[in-house]
Amino acid sequence: MLRKAKMNWNKSKLKDLLVHVVDNRGKTPPLSDRGVELIETNALVGNNKFPNYGVVRKHVSRQTYETWFRSGHPIKGDILIATVGVNFGSVAIMRENRGCVAQNLVALRVNKEKINPDFLYYFLSWERTQLYLKNLDIGAAQPSIKVPHLLDIDVPIPDIQIQYKISAILSAYDDLIENNTRRIQILEEIAQLIYQEWFVNFRFPGYGKVRFVNSELGKIPEGWEVKPLEDIADLYRGRSYRSSDLQGNNCLPFFNLKNIQKGGGFRSEGTKLFSGKFSEEQIARTGDILIAVTDMTQERNVVARVARVPKLKFDFGIFSMDLVRIEPRGGISKDWLYCMLRYSTFSDEVKEYANGVNVLHLSPDRIKEYRVLVPANGLQKQFGQIIKNIFLLIDNFYEKNENLKKTRDILVPKLISGEIDVANLDIIAKEF
Repeated sequence: MLRKAKMNWNKSKLKDLLVHVVDNRGKTPPLSDRGVELIETNALVGNNKFPNYGVVRKHVSRQTYETWFRSGHPIKGDILIATVGVNFGSVAIMRENRGCVAQNLVALRVNKEKINPDFLYYFLSWERTQLYLKNLDIGAAQPSIKVPHLLDIDVPIPDIQIQYKISAILSAYDDLIENNTRRIQILEEIAQLIYQEWFVNFRFPGYGKVRFVNSELGKIPEGWEVKPLEDIADLYRGRSYRSSDLQGNNCLPFFNLKNIQKGGGFRSEGTKLFSGKFSEEQIARTGDILIAVTDMTQERNVVARVARVPKLKFDFGIFSMDLVRIEPRGGISKDWLYCMLRYSTFSDEVKEYANGVNVLHLSPDRIKEYRVLVPANGLQKQFGQIIKNIFLLIDNFYEKNENLKKTRDILVPKLISGEIDVANLDIIAKEF
């Protein structure tokens, strides 16, 4: 049973707890179409414990991997931390020897006789530590932290067995979160495969009995039509806001650019809370489709990307002016529409119309003009009945993860600060 306590733990400088720092700052390495994954800051997502390789888009050749990097590569148990960019200070831990890091990321290799890697990860991801790191920002053009400043921070050092017990408690939550996240990914892959089989490869139920006809897109099943998106859906722009709108009581979830993952998909960590005024058109509910029309970089990894609002604890949320909500009409299936926008070439084609010197902006008119191959409504409905069950499962796993994260985040400060004593807990601590 957990007991409250007041611990007077010793402290050490972070640099004194490490045996190596992988710091390959400088130019971006020569890239390759395939090879070893180049982990960048976008792979450190919110408070997810491990790097998200699903968003990795860059690779280096084996030769570059072996010769270009001056200080080596991260290995299992190393702590990754972003040193530059909007999410500087974000942390993850390597669970396998996979990938390499270049600029804007460092990997910290701990002395395991002094500190447990998991314990250090939880200390660095603790909200209090994150606020401290933000105060070390020395960036002008963009936020950043100097590595020597990072290595000079103080870290509490309880007995190594205490560290292992704390890590075991918190890791149990993260293991469940990771398992649920993987299940969500598998379900999304299933949805994508079904969509592509039916609407790209044209192997839908009964396809052998359907006649194909000519169209501007080539041969298509008879009864299908090519239309501009504006003929089958309406677009609604989100709410502009001030900082004062993100304060106060009776707040609602506020979806914004940070809710859109690079490459598409919903990112819960980006949700803010909103207390300002809004219109009916600026409301988003579970299952609604959001599209990013802004990108803070020139990489076009977010603009034109699509996300589906997951199950909410509120009746609805509000979305920002950097997003549009797209609502089907005329009997068009919302589930089919989401899959078309998410799994087709829509994002890759439309993102090229975004323009801007520093920040990219995409006109909603470009979304409306996109030419869509619209299947017969009956086939959309049949598809929707299958996909809806998949989305229900995804929403259930998402809700479980939100509850697990909430409990874990309550425990982190109490355990890392020593407020709760775990010394007498019978926990089998395992090596990372």
